[in-house]
Parts: sequence; C-alpha cells; structure tokens
Amino acid sequence: MNNKLHLVIFSSALHDNNSVMGSRLELFEGLRRFAELDIVYPSMLATAAAVNGQFDGSTSTGRTLTDSAHEKTLCFIATGGTEEIFRNYAEVLPRPVLLLSDGLHNSFAASFEIKSYLAQRGIASTLFNAPLDENPEFYTELEESLFGAGAVPDTLTPSEPLPKFPKSVVKGFEKTRIGLIGGASDWLIASGIDRDAVSKTYGATFLDIPLRELEVEFTNTPDDAPELRSMDARLERFLTDDRTPEQLCEAARMYLALKKICAKYNLNTLTLKCFGLLNSCHTTACLALALLNDEGIVSGCEGDIPALWTMLYARYAYGEPAFMANPSSSNRREWTIDFAHCTIPLSMVHGYRLPSHFESQTGIGIAGSVPSGRYRIVKLFGERLDQYYEATGDIIMNTNIPQRCRTQIRFRFPSEAEFDRFFRVSKGNHIILCRAAGPGAPSR
Repeated sequence: MNNKLHLVIFSSALHDNNSVMGSRLELFEGLRRFAELDIVYPSMLATAAAVNGQFDGSTSTGRTLTDSAHEKTLCFIATGGTEEIFRNYAEVLPRPVLLLSDGLHNSFAASFEIKSYLAQRGIASTLFNAPLDENPEFYTELEESLFGAGAVPDTLTPSEPLPKFPKSVVKGFEKTRIGLIGGASDWLIASGIDRDAVSKTYGATFLDIPLRELEVEFTNTPDDAPELRSMDARLERFLTDDRTPEQLCEAARMYLALKKICAKYNLNTLTLKCFGLLNSCHTTACLALALLNDEGIVSGCEGDIPALWTMLYARYAYGEPAFMANPSSSNRREWTIDFAHCTIPLSMVHGYRLPSHFESQTGIGIAGSVPSGRYRIVKLFGERLDQYYEATGDIIMNTNIPQRCRTQIRFRFPSEAEFDRFFRVSKGNHIILCRAAGPGAPSR
C-alpha cells in the first residue's frame, strides 16, 4: 500500500476518550482499507500557541505535515468543543484543509463551525462526513477524492439575500432586549457579530450580564420555594431512571434564577454560556431554556447570538417556537440530516423524558419526541446578521443514538440539490428548525 494518511484527531476533554475512540473502530478500519494510517494528535504539531505554552500546557515536538500525491492529511473532528483547539493549529495544516466528521459526539456540528471559520478567512476546505451505517461506497469515494484526481475544495454557495421583513418582525427586533449571560462559548469561532452595527440596523439592545450574577441568584433561591415544589411535582414522573428528584430540583432552581434575571433587566430574549455553570452550579440550563421559550422569552444556549437571532426571527416572522440544534450526521443517498440538542421548547414535542445532559452527564436534559411533518430550517448569520439560509423539508423520524444530544430528529430534504446546498453554505454549527405551514405540517 503506497498511500499514507495522517489522521489528526481533535477531541474535547468534555468527552470520555475511551468512548470517543472505542466508538470509531469501524471508521478507522474503513480508512485502513486504502491507506497506511498515521494517528497524529494536535499537541504533536508545531504552532506558535503550543510552542509558547499558550494552549493546554503541551510541549510541541515541532512536527510538520506536507501533502503529496500519495500522502494526505485528514483532520478528524471527533467531538464538539474542539473548534478553539483547531484554531490554534490551523496555520500549520496543509492546504486545502481536509476535514472528516461522523455522526457521534457532536463531530458534525463542530466541523461546520470550523468550515465556516476557514471560509471567513479565505482558506479552501473540504468536509467529508462519514455515515453512521456501514457504507463501503463512502470509503471508495473518499479514497478517490484523496488519492485519485485530488480533493476538490468546496465551492461556497452564496447565502441568500435577507427577506424583506414584515412590520411585525421589524417592530419585534426594535423592542428586543437581549441578555448575554456569561458571553459566548469558546468554540464559537465563526459566530461572532458586530453588535454595534446590528443594534444600529435593527434597534435591538444587547446587555452583558456576568455569569456570576446568575450563579448568585441560583444559590439564593431557597429549597422550600413554592415554585420549586410545584415544578418538581409536575415534572418528576418524566425523569429517567438515572436522574433523581434532587437533580430535577436543581434544574428548576436554574429556571427560577433565570426568571429573576429576566425580570431585573426586563429581558425578552437571552442566551448564556451554559457550560460555564457546570462547575459552579452542578446543573444545566436545558430545562430552564425550554420552559422560558414556551413562556415567550426566546432563549438559546452557548452564547450563540446568530442562532438566538434566528430563533427571534422564527418567533416574529412565523409565530413559531424554534429548536436550536446541532447537525449530527448525514446520509446523501437518502437526502437526510440528523439534528440533535439537549433542549427544545416543550410545545414542540408530543412527549418527552428528562435524562442527563449529554456531554457532561449531569443536570437535566430533554429527550423530546418531535412530531413528523413539514418543517423549515433557517439561519441568519454573518458579522452583521445580514446573511440568510432557509430550506423546507420533512422531519421523518426521531432517533435514539446514545452518543448524541438527547432530542434527536431526522430531516429529509426534497432533493439532492437541496441536500448539497446545506453543506455549501457556511453558516456555523447551529441551525434553527421550526414548523412550516402547508400540507404535511404538524398540528399545533
């Protein structure tokens, strides 16, 4: 075998390494069918950050990678939360940058954020997504792309022009007060915005609120608060076997703390750096965000402003609650993409359970069953939130894959062209789904 493949594995400390690697044995064997596999970890590469000790204390060996006709570098984005790690090493990767993702551990979503980051900097890249099912055709096609005629970088499809907003949307944006609690998650490397420009254009108000303020409200909510007892009594029957009433109480306490923050700052919209709560509060905000959305307070997670703005747009333009989700896997033969996340408005599901949050295995997440039928996926993005993507298709099933966030759906595009367009528009890692009117639309 003459071909050699340098597989650079990017994974987050939030994910159990044994699970991450153990669940990918078939993927690695598939790659070994056509190339000698050289496993590389980022800390083995030379970057300014690593050399200067600015990233995770690692010591660089100074290794560099150079591609040729029979030697390629493939960056396997094995988990979510790796975008910041990738950015530290992007400068030494051969061009075009070749990305590999699959359908586990938020790999696919992180790859979209990385691909968007590269596109913003004019760096050509190609994303290969390995399907979950055993599919020899994928490895044959991958071999041809890598060692045949050569990997052709994706040609970006221009985003669509912003639709002309109806008066209800314009007025909605003007009265929007957005609480940014704790800032944005570190992995959102392609999702920053020009807040001043957005405020000037739309009239929305952004308020920075320290995460510490939420932590104090959480701590100060008494155990015997009547609202806590009421919520526990109402929701306890939905707990999975591995969750306790005490953990539900903590998730309900987070909901009450966020309500106090909303009242204090007169917020009708918020997003928060939710992973920052894990160490201080030992719970998650998944349940709280779901309940707030159902009460009309548009609420997103991870500090992702473009995703939150799109949720607002869905509320003002369509009068619909929205599911902020990660793309999780794809199947080109069936024109489908799976989406998943650990929070969803309860008004969007016809049943749910309350397990743990996926990545941290702590707190309370939501495993909702979403009705099948016609939905739209939409995203407003770009530095000034002036880029737009929308497609309509059908949710055809709910999935239940352990290595994913808890609410999981499978979305089918109406054509192969629409499926391919989803890949070519670089819009970051989160997408927004909401009901679409018309034949096949789910009932309210």
